[in-house]
Amino acid sequence: MHIAAKIDQLALWHGDRTAIVDSFGAWSFRQLHERITRFGNAMHGLGLKAGDRIALLVPDIREYLEADYGAMAAGFVRVPIDPRLTRRDFVALLRHAQARALITHPDFAKKIEGLRLETETLKWIIHIGGGGIGLDYEDLLGRASDQALTERHESDLASLNFSGGTTGSPKAVMLRHRNLMAVAQNTIAGFDISARSVFLNVRPLWPIAQVILMAHLFAGATVVLGGPFDPEQLQQQIQQSGATRTSLVPTQLVRALDHWRPNDEQLRRLEAIYVGGSRIPPPVFERAFELIGARIGVLYGMTEAPVTCYLPPESLASDALRRRQLMESVGHELFGYQVRIAPSAETPAEATGEVLIRGDNVMAGYWQDDPATGRALRGGWLHTGDIGWSDGSGNLYIVGRLNDVIRSGSSNIIPKEVEDAIGTHPAVSEVAVLGVPDIEWGEAVTAFVVLKPGMGASEADLVKHCREQLAGYKKPRAVRFVASLPRSHYGKVIRAELLAQAGKL
Repeated sequence: MHIAAKIDQLALWHGDRTAIVDSFGAWSFRQLHERITRFGNAMHGLGLKAGDRIALLVPDIREYLEADYGAMAAGFVRVPIDPRLTRRDFVALLRHAQARALITHPDFAKKIEGLRLETETLKWIIHIGGGGIGLDYEDLLGRASDQALTERHESDLASLNFSGGTTGSPKAVMLRHRNLMAVAQNTIAGFDISARSVFLNVRPLWPIAQVILMAHLFAGATVVLGGPFDPEQLQQQIQQSGATRTSLVPTQLVRALDHWRPNDEQLRRLEAIYVGGSRIPPPVFERAFELIGARIGVLYGMTEAPVTCYLPPESLASDALRRRQLMESVGHELFGYQVRIAPSAETPAEATGEVLIRGDNVMAGYWQDDPATGRALRGGWLHTGDIGWSDGSGNLYIVGRLNDVIRSGSSNIIPKEVEDAIGTHPAVSEVAVLGVPDIEWGEAVTAFVVLKPGMGASEADLVKHCREQLAGYKKPRAVRFVASLPRSHYGKVIRAELLAQAGKL
């Protein structure tokens, strides 16, 4: 199914029911459908053709969603942009995508000054909120037709999402309508989303993780745009919005837990907090369970294959031993997908291997990068670069990345094992371990450690602590104490930045 057909269905099935709520009020599914249709017709009225790329540099406001879905429904290819990018990186992404139009906002006025002089293909700049150089968004929509959009095909390209890599340059992932609809359909079924669900969104709208928001809308649920994440206000937002679901990255979960109490009345209606993007440290998971019970749902996916696996909250409502085991898991693959572990000589343990994925959620490839596409898509499977293993129940466990495996001397070391050992030291708040280039060892096991406020530990203390838990060759050869760990929007540690701090990049 094409997204346009689904948008038509939503207006027909749910009509006057509330689709989106924000600080300015509510839109029904019928109103959202009309705005999406007008947006698509407005872009066609400017002379844009099916397949043209439309970039989105917009804050987390409702207009983002209507432009996002409107671009895809009208046959264009949406290109979501991370607002935190430098001007140089922003221009590079526009050039690579060969964007024909840019939807933007006065918040980014400085970033787009003189933009057309630096991009060969960009013809239109459309401003939400007015006041900028270019066309006025509301004026365009007001003059556009609400006539039904031309029917398209599910094999059409829908989106170019730049991958959120932690070590290399981002690549533009091509997702077709078939991919996004499969993700939405399987997320609705696997997460048990219904029209009675209320989803509170406090995460940015541009990353691929927002397919979860899309799935809620496509299920007829209500989406509440809560603005930027505020750990002090989250429980109040949940109560006031009547939210039954929300989504956080692990770092946000940690900050939210600091403000929650056991059996908090404000969280009474909450059914699930979806957590993904990076690993949840077991102590954080245990603390969350003590405060809110079995309400954490863990998901696994990537830009190249969104929302592949899910561990539902009810899985954790088991005996303590089994719960502790499952806290390290990302659950089963969703219906319609396949996951298998491919043995690799590069993985240290016999039971581990590279995680491969097959299914309709897998990307079509990388935009204008056939060599990278060929390396990732082989034999009908997406080779993820993740290292994992599967238990007797088919639950997937992710232990690292092939690119992150430390090759020290003649040994291969998975950073997670060292991180887990250091993380048990009472003075340690956060830790990231990676291989730093070394003349003698090839790569030296190096730990970057954030200490808890008011607590202390020396390099010798932590090395001794590791020696008591790990084989000698796995202990860190250096410990660097840092104020914080650089993280992506998904909460993943950006290892390239740590290498740069170490002067090895």
